[in-house]
Amino acid sequence: MSHLGPATKPFEICSIDTIGGFGGSRSTKKYLHLLLDHFTRYAFILTSKTQNANDFIKLVKNTAETDNIGMILSDQYPGINSKEFKKFLEDQHIQLIFTAVNSPFSNGLNERLNQTLVNKIRCKINEKDTKVAWTTIAQNCVKKYNETEHTVTRYAPTYLLNGTDVTILPNELKPKKTETNWIQDRKKALENTLQSHNYNKTLYDKNRIHFDFKVGDMIFVENGNMLNRKKLDELRIGPYRIMEKLSNTIYRINSGYKKAESNFFHISKLVPAPMLDEDD
Repeated sequence: MSHLGPATKPFEICSIDTIGGFGGSRSTKKYLHLLLDHFTRYAFILTSKTQNANDFIKLVKNTAETDNIGMILSDQYPGINSKEFKKFLEDQHIQLIFTAVNSPFSNGLNERLNQTLVNKIRCKINEKDTKVAWTTIAQNCVKKYNETEHTVTRYAPTYLLNGTDVTILPNELKPKKTETNWIQDRKKALENTLQSHNYNKTLYDKNRIHFDFKVGDMIFVENGNMLNRKKLDELRIGPYRIMEKLSNTIYRINSGYKKAESNFFHISKLVPAPMLDEDD
């Protein structure tokens, strides 16, 4: 198990994701676009009718009003993997990193927050006498999330971002915190994040089969998402040759896709190909 970072300050590393299927709940908008700061866990959202480059550009612009973004991690959505969006990020000096093919867990922070927000929105939208558009409910749910203590950092994202005390205590009972206290709490949040990652890494690695792939090795790749496969489709395709090791977990293989990032695969999707007779 590997990870990007860790982020040591706000907006050093962010991730983008999009959630669809919201149409019809008192709004013509269908999509919720999410940008998450890895350090503070603060979430920014944008709701829209589409999921094209302009939507993601607007989301990044809204976030950049708070601070400059250093790096964005994203799945390979067409709108994000577009020339227009890439050009915008290049002009803003923001590095774009794509997750490996068919590996949503590579963008795990966003995936978990996606589930949390969708569950909260679902509960609110199905309450009796609710006559509010899902877009308004989504904004309220994100605000509540940002003001709630995070289970990993142990601090509310809003507090880590700007120092605002959002605890439910009355103001007269809240302890006075200085900027020094805030800086120390940020350091503690980073320590808590690393501790959580190391604990999860130990659990993950305990049952993982370790492969030591090298450049030039022949491998088979998982054939897409199992939910999208037909019953008789091949489970794995190949063999392909490993062309480059990009990180401890990401490899570039010669799978033949035109876009370079579509040839990036997570190690969990690879298995060694049996040795083939050279005369065959």
